[in-house]
Amino acid sequence: MQAHDEAEVTMSVAVVRVSCAAGWFRDERVSRRLDGVLRYEDLEPCLAELLDRSALRHSARVAAVDRAGNALTYGQMWSSAARVAGGLLDQGVGPADRVVVHYPNGFRWLYAFLGVVLAGGVPVLPDPTCSDPELEWIADDSGAVLTLDGELPDGVAFLDEGAAPDELAVLYYVRKRGGGLHGVELTNENILSTIEAVVHAMDLTAEGARTVLTAPLSTAAGSAVQLLPTLAAGGTVVAAGARGVRVPWRHLRASFPAARCVRGWGVAETGGIGLLLPTDQRAAHPRSVGVPFGGMEVALLGPAADQGVGELLCRGPSVARRYWNDPESTAETFDDGWFHTGDQVHIDGDGFVTPVAVRVS
Repeated sequence: MQAHDEAEVTMSVAVVRVSCAAGWFRDERVSRRLDGVLRYEDLEPCLAELLDRSALRHSARVAAVDRAGNALTYGQMWSSAARVAGGLLDQGVGPADRVVVHYPNGFRWLYAFLGVVLAGGVPVLPDPTCSDPELEWIADDSGAVLTLDGELPDGVAFLDEGAAPDELAVLYYVRKRGGGLHGVELTNENILSTIEAVVHAMDLTAEGARTVLTAPLSTAAGSAVQLLPTLAAGGTVVAAGARGVRVPWRHLRASFPAARCVRGWGVAETGGIGLLLPTDQRAAHPRSVGVPFGGMEVALLGPAADQGVGELLCRGPSVARRYWNDPESTAETFDDGWFHTGDQVHIDGDGFVTPVAVRVS
């Protein structure tokens, strides 16, 4: 009886790595490092430097369009954000200081977020469903020196000299699986890797590329996946939805019939990305959320892992290193570079991932 129990325990923790045999979204710019993780080569040192180059290169282009149809050029956006950075500096915000950004989707959110980045600070982005008491808790837990939710600071234009790739860039507060909130730490390398992956997979380098914002900018899907790659590539983001509420895809297709709608999967812990479904494979894989891309690798955990079913594990250059101020959740969720998603999936021989039972958080 004891031997049987031990065998079951061994099976329950089996990890089976899964490769994407067909090679969709192959990116030759990623290579395996000594820690075993695939990483991008030749990234900019930090988010501020990447965006600064893009803003200078595309200063006359339209960077964003709000729900009322008002347009904002890169030059206008960068000038306003730099003045916010100067105002933050006047209020004592320094390198690595956390600042809560709490506005609905719009130009003010954009100025505030970029202003914190240009000041050398770390934007703290609350889950959009947070209550006022939860926002107060986030400000306290993150050690934020300031919360931006009203009039924006204004000062002499300022741009911090930049940070290192392994320094904290953004802190997303998300719901825990069992309730409550915790912060997901994304470094400059994490964010820049997400940007590179999305720009490459979605071919955002084409002139005139426009991205419709379908998620709140305070989420990784809204800012890391939709906003920042578009700005890095010199494209235009177009607001959709009221106060940052997610928009059903059937409404988007009706409003933007010529747009390309994509399906994928990602959470804040994976930098907002992870899986993407090739457009020409939607009919063949109607329930799949896609295949790994952007240097992401997947594995399965559980007794049926060798049969293609189990808990989805992810690792790659965009995967977070830990939770902020939450060592217990970090130990439970991150293991040797692998992020335990809590989602039960099936992965076929070509690497297509299909949900079986998704966690409820």
